[in-house]
Amino acid sequence: MKYRVGIIGSGSISGAHSYAFDKINETNDDIQVEKVVMCSRNVSPERCSELGWSEAEHDWENVVARDDIDVIDICAYDTIHYPAAKAAIESGKMVICEKPIADTYEQASELVALAEAKNINATVCTNYRYMHDIRCMKYLLDSGKLGEIRHVYGSFTMDWAVDVNGWMNWRLDHRTSPLGTLGDLGTHLIDMSRFMGLEFSEVCGMNETYGQRRPCDEGFAETESNEISIFNARFDNGALGLFELSRVSGGGNGMIFEIHGTEGNVRWEKRNMNSLLTVPDGSWRYESTPSGEILPYDYGFEHEFIQNDTFTLLFRDFLSQNGKAPTLRDGAECSRVIDAVLKSDREKKFVKII
Repeated sequence: MKYRVGIIGSGSISGAHSYAFDKINETNDDIQVEKVVMCSRNVSPERCSELGWSEAEHDWENVVARDDIDVIDICAYDTIHYPAAKAAIESGKMVICEKPIADTYEQASELVALAEAKNINATVCTNYRYMHDIRCMKYLLDSGKLGEIRHVYGSFTMDWAVDVNGWMNWRLDHRTSPLGTLGDLGTHLIDMSRFMGLEFSEVCGMNETYGQRRPCDEGFAETESNEISIFNARFDNGALGLFELSRVSGGGNGMIFEIHGTEGNVRWEKRNMNSLLTVPDGSWRYESTPSGEILPYDYGFEHEFIQNDTFTLLFRDFLSQNGKAPTLRDGAECSRVIDAVLKSDREKKFVKII
């Protein structure tokens, strides 16, 4: 099956998506991708050529309206996700959408209902669930080796925005990224928890913006977009969770996901992508365990696995329509939790996920 793709966005994440499409073409005979057009306000022919796209376009609505496109891949800034995905679904095109899929749970639910009504295949790029180590964690949990889950911890911290006088970036601006670090980094940890089968029942959160007035081309720009978010959670099974998300943590630049059970614990650190820290045989001491010893690697290709291949695997599942790719409903459930965390911060109380 051949799919003709139009991509909206020409920034760094479009490079990761372009890589994934190329790897699908190299490693699959039954699925092929034609990279037809790349779109953004300032995309250049040079950028298109660099990433292997045939044409450049500056208006995403023109791309969505084209008859020679089967799939719309949305990699633009966050506030474009909902209107572009909605227009693509209404035009009958398959949709790949970066997270968060919308600015609110209400918008996200609308996309889910629309896609289901029109029977449109659509996915959200919660790609960390395709990390082999995360698959191994799910295997350990599902097989009962961790016992009853009591505690979940997730941390995704960066330091590139720690200087409050640093230049404004679209990820820091509420006009382009209203959910801030919670919508960007938090979506991954929320989805990873749900991928483990842990559904959120209530949250209590705090958010903060330190660089509220940053320099930009126009002089200065005011923003309310959160730069750090910390929230507690209770899951449906009674387990408790703590999540920390930041772009302003000096020396941060790391990602951790940890599950504690009555029979054992497991900890994943992004900096060690090929092993897990596990507590075997009731010793209650962490040991480094190669993830390939827990669960055999099954990528379906032989080249060395890198992080961008999480997109390769996600897109392959999506385009083969095997039912394994994350869905818009998964994206909407992340939006539901994010809405609750923001409400909790505003109202200074626990908020139930309903």
